[in-house]
Amino acid sequence: MLDQILAVLISYQYLALFAIVFFAALFNITPASPTLIAAGSLVALGRLDYSLVFLFGLIGSFAGDLLAYGLAFFYGQEVLMRFGFKRLFNSAKFQQIEKSFAQHSTRTIFISRFFLTSFGPVINLAAGLSKINSKIFIICSFIGQIIYVLLLTGIGYFGARHWRYISNLYDYFGVVLVATALYLLYRNFFRRVAA
Repeated sequence: MLDQILAVLISYQYLALFAIVFFAALFNITPASPTLIAAGSLVALGRLDYSLVFLFGLIGSFAGDLLAYGLAFFYGQEVLMRFGFKRLFNSAKFQQIEKSFAQHSTRTIFISRFFLTSFGPVINLAAGLSKINSKIFIICSFIGQIIYVLLLTGIGYFGARHWRYISNLYDYFGVVLVATALYLLYRNFFRRVAA
């Protein structure tokens, strides 16, 4: 997969970077992290311009966040209720989850941009469904995505010769971090809600 990412970036450059990070932020269906690491390594090798990599990476990921949030904010609950989720949205447990998310939304949105990024699209939807203030969402998402793009392109730039190894290592630790976060979330949050 890493060779295909590299080939796409070399062929389509900034447009490919924008599309990959956009769809990763929107639906988590494309590999944004390895793509940003690869783009950073291509900057180090003189194949891409860093200012354009940063700009397209930031705009793509931020636009994906905003679209997911906006869809859930304006249409999410109404559409989901038509598909049989009415009981869920009216349940006391959902109200508790929504309230808890609202209390910790700023931290959750901000951290999910650059740490546990695979949760980003779900958190975007949860923020929209919970009607989190759009200004708060925009600020947290934008600042978090700046850190995310700078961090991963920087890793790729400074580790250009070993970007494949670094990308695999990042993916491995990302899986470990996600598994740990899921366990802690279940232990500290869902058990309380279920009780």
